[in-house]
Amino acid sequence: MTEKLNILFVDDEKQILIPLKAMFKKQYGVFTAVSGPLALEIINKNLIQIIVSDQRMPEMQGIQLLKLVKEKSPNTVRILLTGYADLSAVVESVNTGEIFRFIEKPWNNERLKKTIEAAAQISLKQTGSVNIENLQSSSEQPTQFGLLVVDDDLDICAKVHHFMGHQHNVFCASCLTEALSIMEEQDIAILITDTMVKGEEMSSLIHVLKETYPLTVVVVLTTQADAHLVVRLVNEGQIFRYLPKPVESHLLEFSINAALKRYAQFRHEPSQLVSQQYIEKPPEDTPESKGKVAMLKGKLNFLQQRLKKIWH
Repeated sequence: MTEKLNILFVDDEKQILIPLKAMFKKQYGVFTAVSGPLALEIINKNLIQIIVSDQRMPEMQGIQLLKLVKEKSPNTVRILLTGYADLSAVVESVNTGEIFRFIEKPWNNERLKKTIEAAAQISLKQTGSVNIENLQSSSEQPTQFGLLVVDDDLDICAKVHHFMGHQHNVFCASCLTEALSIMEEQDIAILITDTMVKGEEMSSLIHVLKETYPLTVVVVLTTQADAHLVVRLVNEGQIFRYLPKPVESHLLEFSINAALKRYAQFRHEPSQLVSQQYIEKPPEDTPESKGKVAMLKGKLNFLQQRLKKIWH
């Protein structure tokens, strides 16, 4: 009999933990904790494959807990339950805790079950953590990568050129059409994009890119202050960083360097890519949005062949 995966639910309200345990105890070994410190004690004593934490807790907030879990147990898949639109908390959870998925409260049971199932598949396919600090010195790793900046603000591209142009190939696009042309010609490791460029949303590009070429690491820079947008970009596009504009130069440089390390991690150990492939399908509310997604899939389909060539 296959050993059950362990899942830890964390919420300061016991009445929430009781039905969660009842819902999942048949398929998983279920642990519960009513605070962040108690959750960390469980993590220290047990192998926990999945953690689902509430955000708003008095002793330690969910984002703080998941950041510590990432450090202590990097392969534990991290899910955040959030019941309020706190932009700063959501952004911090992306940038420090690297959340797999957000679930908004009150949650839909079927959606929660599907999210847990996806997290379980990720845990089963991951082979172990990779020390990304050591990857840059590996002789097998490329030392020059392609960075694509998609933004109608020329200053952003100039900054990225200043930081990275001496070591990497930096390409700039001021619209979606230009971005697609560059991606067809160049192997792009890091996509740095606004959420809105020349009046066109980039969320569909991010989603389709992750579907077809999950190796690319996405950094978002935007003036849009919308917590629900951040949640969508994580759930539907597994973005790596979300930086509100105006962004300080040192933070932009730090975030791009972190993204390069993550890209090197993915190339070194393909099993780590599995978390990028379990993404939610975005709502296609109009014929226009359906047509755009279909167009992008057609344009980016060649990337699947490019991905195969990297490891074959």
